[in-house]
Amino acid sequence: MTDARGYEPFDQAEFDHRIERARRAMEENKLDAIVVSSEANLEYLSGMVTQFAWVTPTRPFFFVVPRDGEPTAVIPGIGYTNWQDTSWCQNIITWPSPRPGDEGISILKALFASLRRKHGRIGFEIGPESRIGMPVADLWRLKSEIDFEIADCQMLMANLRVIKSPAEIARIRLMCGIAGRAFAELPRTARIGDSERKIHREFIASLILNGADAVPYLAIGSGRGGYTSIIMGPTDRVLARGDVLILDTGSKVGGYYCDYDRNFAFGNPSDQVVRVHEALWLATEAGIAAARPGKTAADLFYAQANVLSSHGHKVGNVGRFGHGLGKIVTEFPSNAPGDRTFLRPGMVFTIEPSVDYDGKIMAHEENIVITEDGAELLSPRAPREIPVIGA
Repeated sequence: MTDARGYEPFDQAEFDHRIERARRAMEENKLDAIVVSSEANLEYLSGMVTQFAWVTPTRPFFFVVPRDGEPTAVIPGIGYTNWQDTSWCQNIITWPSPRPGDEGISILKALFASLRRKHGRIGFEIGPESRIGMPVADLWRLKSEIDFEIADCQMLMANLRVIKSPAEIARIRLMCGIAGRAFAELPRTARIGDSERKIHREFIASLILNGADAVPYLAIGSGRGGYTSIIMGPTDRVLARGDVLILDTGSKVGGYYCDYDRNFAFGNPSDQVVRVHEALWLATEAGIAAARPGKTAADLFYAQANVLSSHGHKVGNVGRFGHGLGKIVTEFPSNAPGDRTFLRPGMVFTIEPSVDYDGKIMAHEENIVITEDGAELLSPRAPREIPVIGA
């Protein structure tokens, strides 16, 4: 049953399925256990939700999932009740942290010694796009003091998380709708003469008031006829006629992100801005149309790039035109020329073409989920013509 937060809590079957899939992947990767300590992976497997662990580096939190045996939380004593109240796993071992000389390391060593050994390898988050939630020196210490090889489990976890359950997709869809309402309100609240900082602050408030749990990322850029960055902001720059504004938000609800942007013209846009926006809108359409099972992430890139090229725009070293989305604002895989990851139902992507012109940049982005026979938009589709503020 949907609660006051607007989404259904995950049931035990959801977590049982995640652990079962993790164990199958451990066997395939010849691992006797995995240890996760990053927010996304720890929350994904354990269900534990906290603000505390991720804003302070003092106390690491670990979740140990053996190939065969009971998962165990290895956490600072201060987190005990938080874990009890939010996680399905009640097998908890604590230590009195902070204790810099031994932040859970001796507990991990004892757990590893009790494992049913088969492969002699334990996975930690040390691969591509990983952020391990423990001091690197402690990992080196473990490596020297245990009779196991330390291997990577980051890509194992990325491949587990890449297919979203219906309950996960529902949270992403909810967050996309929340952001959509905030974007729809902006033309009625922003004015010529407002600063980026004012618009940024008021947009964050709108996201929260519309139902977002948090706004970890909100880029803003503006400039005459375009902007120069899509990852900056805010500054004290004041919006004037002839300017173009972008807002790009990675906001989340229930632990899941949206990630899409919208462009706005302040006063009537120039012909060049109209043309660039049209090309980006059509490239996004092509990316959405190409997103279907059996295609690759690279196919999504080329579908967008071909449209931009046909409109006279050079596609240079842009890196990618979108990426996976879920518990992290930018997830595996990348819509990039070399990424041959096959699309499967349940994958969630951003479609994100961009154009460089006259020393400026303009980008456009939507969020989709791959279905059995194509793709479904999760974000409300942007209007084909750039919205105008203060015409």
